[in-house]
Amino acid sequence: MPEPDEYFERIADEWRERSAELAAWSMKTLVNRTDVWGRYLGEKYRKANHQGGLNKAITAPFKQERGKIFLQESSLEKHFKARDGGGVLGLHTMASNGSSRWFAIDIDLHDDDDLSVTREGNFVAATSWHAKLQKLGFDPLLMDSNGKGGFHLLVIFSKPMSSKLVRRFADQIVSDYDRLGLDNPPDLFPGGSFGPNSHGSWLRLPGRHHTKQHYHRVYDDEPMAESKWLAGHEAIDRIMSVNLASAELLKKHGVESVRSTICLDFDGVIHSYQSGWMGEDIIPDPPIHRVDLAIKRLRKDYRVVVYSSRCRTLEGRQAIADWLAKHHIEVDEVCDTKPAAHVYVDDRAVRFSGDWEQTIEDIYGFRK
Repeated sequence: MPEPDEYFERIADEWRERSAELAAWSMKTLVNRTDVWGRYLGEKYRKANHQGGLNKAITAPFKQERGKIFLQESSLEKHFKARDGGGVLGLHTMASNGSSRWFAIDIDLHDDDDLSVTREGNFVAATSWHAKLQKLGFDPLLMDSNGKGGFHLLVIFSKPMSSKLVRRFADQIVSDYDRLGLDNPPDLFPGGSFGPNSHGSWLRLPGRHHTKQHYHRVYDDEPMAESKWLAGHEAIDRIMSVNLASAELLKKHGVESVRSTICLDFDGVIHSYQSGWMGEDIIPDPPIHRVDLAIKRLRKDYRVVVYSSRCRTLEGRQAIADWLAKHHIEVDEVCDTKPAAHVYVDDRAVRFSGDWEQTIEDIYGFRK
C-alpha cells in the first residue's frame, strides 16, 4: 500500500488526467446556471467571520462582475485539476426559472468531537436511502465526500425539473432520518429560497475536497465487489456512466418539469377589440377566431398568463376573468403586474433585434 501522500497524488493525477472530459460532462449534466457558482478560498484568503470561524467560500463572480463573467467549461476543468482548496468549485442547485437538473442529500460529519454524529451512523442512513432510491428505479451515486464520515447522495435527471417538486420528493426520501438514528435531517439540495431568480444553495462539485487530502469515492454495491469504494479512474467511470432519471420516472413520483411562461396581451390578441376602448371593465367584442384552440394548445407545454392595461384595477382583472369564462377560454392566470415570461405576445409591439437604427425605422413605419 503506498504512503498516504503518494496514494493521494496518484488519485489526484487520475482526476487531472480526466479533467477535460469531466468538465464537458459536468457542463452538460450538472450545471444549472452559469451566472453564479460557488468557489472555495485558498487558505491564505480565508478571513474570520462574525461567528468566530473562517469564511472558506464565496459566491462567484463578485456582484459587480455578474452578467459579464460566466462559468465556462474551462473553469470546470480547472476545478478537476485543482492542487489546493482555492481551485475547488460548487454548483448552484437551481436555474433562474426554478428548475433543477439533480438533487443531492448531504450527510455531514465535520467535527470529530461531535459524539452525536458517527461515521457508522451516517453510512447506515446513506446506504438505506441509496437502496430506497434504487428500489424506486433510480440510479443514485453515493459518494464518500470527505473521508471522515460525510456522504453525498446524488440523483441526476435527463432534463431539468421543477425545483419545488424535486425538493418535496427529496424530503420524502429522508423523512425517516430519525428512525435511521440521525438526530437531525441531512442537508438537501435544492435548498434555500425558491423565489424568482433565486440563487438557491450550492454544493461542491465532485472531485477534490477543499481542505482535506481527499477525492470523492463512489460506493460500489456490486455483491462480489472487492472494495466497497471506487476511487480515481474507477470512480470517474462510474460517475460519468450514471443512468439519468427519465421524466417519465420522475413524474411517477410527483416530479415534473417547469413550464415556461407565455404572457398574452388581452385587447387585440385574445379579445378582438373591434369597438375600441370603452373602459377597463367593459369588454363588448367576441374573441379572435380560434384563439381558444391556440391557447389550449400552448398550455400543453407552457404556462399561459394574461396581462393588460386593464389589469391595473381589480375591476379590470375581474372583467377579463369573467369574459374568458363566458367564452370558455382557460388561462393559468390573469396577472396584476407584468410577469417575467419566456415570450410576450402583443399586437402593438415592435421587436428589438439589437439594432437601434432598424428599431427606429420600425417604430416610424408602425401602423395600427
